[in-house]
Amino acid sequence: MNKLLHNKQAFLRYICLLLFIICFTFHAKSQSHIVKTIVYNTLVLNSSKLLLKNAHLGIKTTIIKGDEKGHVIYAETLKGQTNNKGNLTIDIGVGYVVAGKFSNFDFSSGPYIIKLELDPHGGTNYTINISRPFVNLAKGTTAPFKFSVGSKVIVKRFIGELYGGGIIFHLSKDSLGNEHGLIASLQDVSTSAKWGLSGIDFYGFKNASDGKDNYKAMLNNGAEPGTAARIVEKYQHDGYKDWYLPALKELLLLYQVKEVIDKILDTDKSEKTKGLERKHYWSSTGYSASTSWFFSFYNGGATNYGKNYVFNVRAIRAF
Repeated sequence: MNKLLHNKQAFLRYICLLLFIICFTFHAKSQSHIVKTIVYNTLVLNSSKLLLKNAHLGIKTTIIKGDEKGHVIYAETLKGQTNNKGNLTIDIGVGYVVAGKFSNFDFSSGPYIIKLELDPHGGTNYTINISRPFVNLAKGTTAPFKFSVGSKVIVKRFIGELYGGGIIFHLSKDSLGNEHGLIASLQDVSTSAKWGLSGIDFYGFKNASDGKDNYKAMLNNGAEPGTAARIVEKYQHDGYKDWYLPALKELLLLYQVKEVIDKILDTDKSEKTKGLERKHYWSSTGYSASTSWFFSFYNGGATNYGKNYVFNVRAIRAF
């Protein structure tokens, strides 16, 4: 009986280990993938027919069947940069999709037109139009532009990823499909800090959404040594120095994924990392001359409280 029980336990341990390996492998693979792209290289001229050098461009790429008035097969937006000779190289197929599916594009059929609309200021106000026939990929075409087919590894960031000096707790995309996010420090930068600036009531640090503006206003208006903003100002990790005191809503975003953050930071066997405590954390969102907002990681509530009370502080940064 004991031997049977022992074998059963060993079998269960094996199954658990196997499931862990499968889940881990799937999770790891889901964070990046390789896609086939159209690599497009061209010189970019401005409205005065001069080379546009070292310019950060907002780009819309459209693949059209037939001529420019034909059926749109695929369209995406992305960003790119010309070099010091006015040359632009982009990977079509990895941007923010606005029409069609890139996988539906059959390289062998045609004819096709590839149209690039460019904003020389990096936005979506497209003032430059480059339209070219999509020619034989193997032969490419003559200067100043050419096509080729290549592959590109696309990395997908994820909540709970150790990245940028901390741990990612929020992700979003802009209108061009570029990924942005918020990163929390790997531990509290203080467990007993005052908010400071008692007696000062300034509109500049009352933003509930953008902690960076509040934080700068706190520093500029004389935050005292040892108070929340000054502690964050001195904090740096892995070479990153652009940390700030989070606004109230940024702390809410952090609280909403608290279980994920805690599981990673509290189980990595490192004394230098620590999850969020079930305590109050100062936000950078001020309320009045005598009080500011804290966020409770005990129950998810928020209250404005006296600036001279001491609470925890967690630093964040954006990417």
